[in-house]
Amino acid sequence: MADHFVRAASLAEIPPGQLARARIGGRRILLANVDGEIFATDELCTHEDSSLYLGALHGDCVSCTLHGSRFNVRTGEPREAPATEPLRTYPVRIEGDDVLVCVD
Repeated sequence: MADHFVRAASLAEIPPGQLARARIGGRRILLANVDGEIFATDELCTHEDSSLYLGALHGDCVSCTLHGSRFNVRTGEPREAPATEPLRTYPVRIEGDDVLVCVD
């Protein structure tokens, strides 16, 4: 079965060092621009289901405002407690100015 990519945002909506969010197939997706490269993960912190969109992106890590957990947006791996479970990550493809994400 071929991967199904869906438009999540435009590149203009996610400047370098910034976050955006999208809903795709009922999932809340966090988009992060790390030095011009876009990454997609689940939007909710795996510790307490708080929105990571409300946090800050520092390099390739996003921080949760609720308890301070940090996650690597490239891999989804937690970098700082209290979170211990990784975020799910999703493939991203750029077509023109469109950011496409596969949540299959």
